[in-house]
Amino acid sequence: MGQFLGFLFFITMAMCGFWCLTFLVGIVPYWLTFGVAERFGKINKNSDPDEVRRKLLTEQPGVEVLYKK
Repeated sequence: MGQFLGFLFFITMAMCGFWCLTFLVGIVPYWLTFGVAERFGKINKNSDPDEVRRKLLTEQPGVEVLYKK
């Protein structure tokens, strides 16, 4: 029983390690370069910040406020 639990622990740790390595090598560099490019205006240069931000419920089209304090 102990050997089986050790095997399950080994498999679990191997899967976690594989996922971490894949994430660090494959996703994080693209995420970092995308953030830098967006900061320096290479991405979304022509967009208006007011259009990008999430609007309040009362600012959305087609919404009628029934009760307001």
